[in-house]
Amino acid sequence: MRPRLSVVFPCLDEAERLPGTLAAYLAHFPPGRDEVELVVVDDGSTDGTSAVADRIAAADQRVRVLRTAGNHGKGYAVRAGVRASQGELVVFTDADGSYGPEQVDRLVAALATAPVAIGARLGEGAGAGPPLRRLASRVFNRAMRLLLDLEFHDTQCGLKGFRREAAEAVFRRARVDGFAFDAEALLVAGLLGLEVVEVPVRAEDRDGSTVHLAGDAVRMLAEVWAVRRAAARGAYEGAPVRDPAG
Repeated sequence: MRPRLSVVFPCLDEAERLPGTLAAYLAHFPPGRDEVELVVVDDGSTDGTSAVADRIAAADQRVRVLRTAGNHGKGYAVRAGVRASQGELVVFTDADGSYGPEQVDRLVAALATAPVAIGARLGEGAGAGPPLRRLASRVFNRAMRLLLDLEFHDTQCGLKGFRREAAEAVFRRARVDGFAFDAEALLVAGLLGLEVVEVPVRAEDRDGSTVHLAGDAVRMLAEVWAVRRAAARGAYEGAPVRDPAG
């Protein structure tokens, strides 16, 4: 029997923050794996994240732990977790606990009416994080909208949910391993004709980010351009987007 909901947590060196995040989620959802499973994906951590997750999983059957062979990137970890998940609904979110389980509830409610639901940090919810990172997020979002024609307020919110069929269709086609995977997933959903609804959510400040703005920004923009060219070639098995670069 499938659990009703799978929540995927991609992890890189989250040994300190992961226990608190999982504790909050386990306390929020009813006991018993028929309701929820929490899928922890350790993407090549070197700080003992797997050992921490294993101890929690040993004490609660709702937690599963996956490991990748080396570090590949957040997109790779999310893709692995989503494809390994078993829930009728699947949500991925940040292992640092930026989005609490009550925010996941908002997406789950939206999935009753649409196959894809994404968080959007609007109004007060847009204020979390250091100023430089908030600015970078706005710049990235603008780039996604311009290069990929994504008409969403917040492509980079770390909270997105899918019905099972939509998750399998999108992540079977997805290929980006890095931080631009969010935009790729939204593009693929659009090419497949899947309705995507935005849900206002609030992110909480968390210290210790593993994002390095300068280097990651360059890599993300390169990935976005590669996604655009792949879509123009019809690589996602959907209608291609116009590519003025030929």
